[in-house]
Amino acid sequence: MKRENKNKGKKNNKTRTIVLSRKRKINTKTKLIICIVMLIFLIFSARSIVICQLANKNFAEVADSFYTSNAKTVFSIDKIILYSSANAIKNEVTRPVWNLNIYQYTDIAIYINNHSDEELNYENSIKSLYIDNIKLNGVKKGKQALYFKNAPDFGKSIYSTVEKKDDAESSKIGDKLEFYVLNDGDINYEKRQIYADCSSPITLEYVNNIVDNKVISDIENDVKYDGSILKRSGIVLSDIKTSISFRINLTNNYNQKYIANVYIEIPLENSVTGDNIYSGKFEKKIEEENYSKFYRLK
Repeated sequence: MKRENKNKGKKNNKTRTIVLSRKRKINTKTKLIICIVMLIFLIFSARSIVICQLANKNFAEVADSFYTSNAKTVFSIDKIILYSSANAIKNEVTRPVWNLNIYQYTDIAIYINNHSDEELNYENSIKSLYIDNIKLNGVKKGKQALYFKNAPDFGKSIYSTVEKKDDAESSKIGDKLEFYVLNDGDINYEKRQIYADCSSPITLEYVNNIVDNKVISDIENDVKYDGSILKRSGIVLSDIKTSISFRINLTNNYNQKYIANVYIEIPLENSVTGDNIYSGKFEKKIEEENYSKFYRLK
């Protein structure tokens, strides 16, 4: 018998067809779009470079002008006096205890040096002055405020009775404190006035109303209305530790504008000597040449 072919009955393998892709030609329209996009990119790049160069040039000119204007110190703050204590408003009660609204205050006196060397002129005399950009950094306990202070009352709390507290609200500083500048005559320290020759200080008072209706049941010992009341009331100094800052804006009689940024830590204790406000009061004096310099803006 004839052997059957082993491949008999099997289907033939399919033939695979491989199609080679051809590079598609970019038409004229596509080329035009690409050219336009590239042109726009180049234009914006060139524009950015020009703007950057102009900005650098303007910045250099402003910086050079600022340096030239401030090569000489015309106004500066060389001395600040701080006096911290505490006080309380006594509430009416029917039982034998003290019910008190307790507050801590710090009086601030800022002295401007106009470097006049006994020669007053248009450059080193004040035409206008105001304070703004006031910031009271938060405390753990109490409500803070800043007041204009009558200079002769420096070292005394701005209010110690309900009536005086209500009156003091008129001296409370909001966003801005503007002074009236005197060239001569007697200054009225109860009003917001300052001498043009910088001979009178800027006086302010920081107040922190710490707690209301604080009951002190120990009535055998008299209450002293000073910093010692904080210790007697159990008020921890770290809870009322804070700082304040503001900007003094000054214009001289050449209409040149100056600004100085003032930063003050409310003094409550001296970690080196151990002195603190619990003893009744705490004083601090800052005396340093150009402690805070006035920079001329225009």
